[in-house]
Amino acid sequence: MKHSTNPQSFDHIVRNVFAPIYPVIAEQIVNRTAITSGRCLDAGCGTGALGIALANITDLHMSFFDQSEEMLNLASDYASSHNLNDRSTFIRGDIHAIPLIDEDVHLVISRGSSPFWDDWHKAYSEIIRILKPGGMAYIGGGFGNAALRDSIVKTMSDNNPDWRNSFKDRIKPEREALPGILASLRPSKFNIIDDESGFWAVITK
Repeated sequence: MKHSTNPQSFDHIVRNVFAPIYPVIAEQIVNRTAITSGRCLDAGCGTGALGIALANITDLHMSFFDQSEEMLNLASDYASSHNLNDRSTFIRGDIHAIPLIDEDVHLVISRGSSPFWDDWHKAYSEIIRILKPGGMAYIGGGFGNAALRDSIVKTMSDNNPDWRNSFKDRIKPEREALPGILASLRPSKFNIIDDESGFWAVITK
């Protein structure tokens, strides 16, 4: 769960440029999974923006999970500012060896982290392992809709014309490998969404 920028810079971009996308994606997660209670793991959470947006519209208890202690500290501050301390935990660890017991969570979410995972087969295997039977995962990346995507891409490109290049190099291999990886892991069901909302794997255990 590597991040390409330092935590403070990442947090600034999340809160000032990307902020509008998280409530939109959170609504899409609820609409597509219908999971609104229980425990949710925000994997590779960064500063926790997506998990917080989801907590704001559900009764889910959020477990924010990242390998960076600095990111988790920022996520904790962010959750506190939304009065979510009583429904939040913060876990530091590696996506390839998630420090949770089998069948422990109802939902796993992740936006923008998976291209940086070193071993996709192991990471997705771990995600499926910790899901309860019937639990779901919503993993991928995107901006919620085309209008938000176009606006953010313009803003970011105006500041740094090369900002997407390294990320694009990581996205393509995962997208090509993912259907085969998920088929080999044999969840009850999986669906790949590739539309204006982004590219997402929706997995049911």
